[in-house]
Amino acid sequence: MKNVLVTGVAGMIGSHLLDELLRQGYQVTGIDNLSYGKEQNISHNFSHPAFKFYKVDISDFETLKILGKDADTIVHLAAVKKISEKDSGMPTLRVNAKGTENVFEVARMWGNKVIFASTSDVYGMSPDLPLKEDGDLLIGPSMIRRWSYAVSKLYGEQLAFAYYRDYSVPVVILRYFGAFSPRSSFAWSGGHVPIFIQAILNDREVPIHGDGTQTRSMGFVSDLVQGTVLAMQQEKALGEIINIGNDEELSVIETAYLIYRIAGTGKELKLKFIPMEEVFGKYRDILRRIPDLSKARRILSYEPRVRIEEAIKVTVDTIRAETK
Repeated sequence: MKNVLVTGVAGMIGSHLLDELLRQGYQVTGIDNLSYGKEQNISHNFSHPAFKFYKVDISDFETLKILGKDADTIVHLAAVKKISEKDSGMPTLRVNAKGTENVFEVARMWGNKVIFASTSDVYGMSPDLPLKEDGDLLIGPSMIRRWSYAVSKLYGEQLAFAYYRDYSVPVVILRYFGAFSPRSSFAWSGGHVPIFIQAILNDREVPIHGDGTQTRSMGFVSDLVQGTVLAMQQEKALGEIINIGNDEELSVIETAYLIYRIAGTGKELKLKFIPMEEVFGKYRDILRRIPDLSKARRILSYEPRVRIEEAIKVTVDTIRAETK
């Protein structure tokens, strides 16, 4: 059996990836410091003979080195997520930079393949739509903390190519676009869809940043997992950056109405419009975000399978069932 080390295994993507890898017969070692991930996301696999979990931080190089020795592939998902202007940027910069360097150094030491989870945030404010992997990136001013996440992931991409070219470490960079599931974080780091679902199911105000006309391409987590497994298995993906996600574009306000219709609460939809500057300060929110998936289709034979309407319905139904 192939041995896989998954960092950030208790997060939304990591926990669903774990389920799929075990289903396909992989041996999985998962690590997570549980600062973002939740033990309940993976607890159903604790008794599985092919899974071992360790509460470990990716900053712990010595432990990472031991756990990476027997792995064929490292899927590096662990990261400190986006921040607001009121938060410190240091944890994001420190963990995402040094932790990622630790992963690549372990891979250089033991000859592991690395699947590095990057983000669509690295495209910044690029106006070139749909967003292509070889397109220019447009990052905002350095004094705005919100950009620290994108910059830290962009640094990780540069590290990946440095280890690939200088040390022959086999790497694949996946730029994930937004996705959700019933295991999503119900904070802004998990995206707007889980926030809206929770607000509507609990008859609370739905917070809309700006006028809600900004668009996103949100998908179901199973599509991100599918793309990740394909990247692990396809040799043609080595040394490539590949967009993974859904190219179905929908505005934020349309998403709120769609969730409201699917939820069918019988209550009034309460929208609360919040001026952009109150939320982001001088950071300019990206008005459109849609991926070009032609490279994923060509190299991985990847195709998103779950439409956003179906993904919302599954998430709403699961959350309702869990709260009964």
